[in-house]
Amino acid sequence: MVSPRQTQAGVMATVKLTVRRLYRLQDERMVNAQATARIYVGDTLIASEEIGGMTESPVSKYLHHQLSATLPVRVEWDCNGIADMTVTDIALCPCCQHDGHE
Repeated sequence: MVSPRQTQAGVMATVKLTVRRLYRLQDERMVNAQATARIYVGDTLIASEEIGGMTESPVSKYLHHQLSATLPVRVEWDCNGIADMTVTDIALCPCCQHDGHE
């Protein structure tokens, strides 16, 4: 039986969402902002994340899915300020969740 977090090949399909920048300007100062990120694998929405705060340092979150790891991934967002986000496919060890790229 296949775990709900694994693909048929037994390898967990995982996307890494990274918020590189999030803030808004108020009176020439950076303050907290709010954003909604929508993460897609192929044309399928796999997650909608509400993000709040302020950062100019990358912050990441791992999202697991059951779709093919060969499909393209993308992120779209709405924000009340300035935001920069990326998504990437990553390969995780199924037992310890260690990302070999970090």
